[in-house]
Amino acid sequence: MQKSGRRQHGFTLTEILTALAVLGISLSLAIPGLQSLARDNARATAVNQLVATMHMARSEAITRNESIAVCPSNNLRNCAETSWESGWIRFTDSNRNQTIDEDELILGVSPPVPGFVINSEAFSRAFSYESSGRVVAADSQQHAGEFIFCVTGATEAAQVVIVNPVGEPALSPRLANGSTPDCTNM
Repeated sequence: MQKSGRRQHGFTLTEILTALAVLGISLSLAIPGLQSLARDNARATAVNQLVATMHMARSEAITRNESIAVCPSNNLRNCAETSWESGWIRFTDSNRNQTIDEDELILGVSPPVPGFVINSEAFSRAFSYESSGRVVAADSQQHAGEFIFCVTGATEAAQVVIVNPVGEPALSPRLANGSTPDCTNM
């Protein structure tokens, strides 16, 4: 039998199966890390949405010399006794009742934040910025508070936005009292 001068090119079945096994193992190690990265990025986006809303509301209250309120909303047109992850609206609040009325102007809306629980004891119903830039909770007694951002169904670390009495938000991994936030019961 004569051999031709041409050499065959290609991969054997064993080489292909080995490459697929290595690829499968590599992906199984990388995907959980990518999921965590995507979740962290989504949480940062949600936190930034709320902090941006706070900065704009405070700035507008000072500039307009009137109260600007922010409340949770499930339809982005009216305040509702719902959770903050349902979305929220920012509006002029001339009568300072932290509820949008017909003569009050909606200045901005933020859409729902899926996959997260956003909790605030001090600002559970609404908060507003006075013309001085100070923050006021719905009960008009609380002048500071915090928002806790937790991933739905996860026990990983929460992100906290602490709002000081002057109305400035600050990011923190801990609550204002120094304790670690608990996402397990949210």
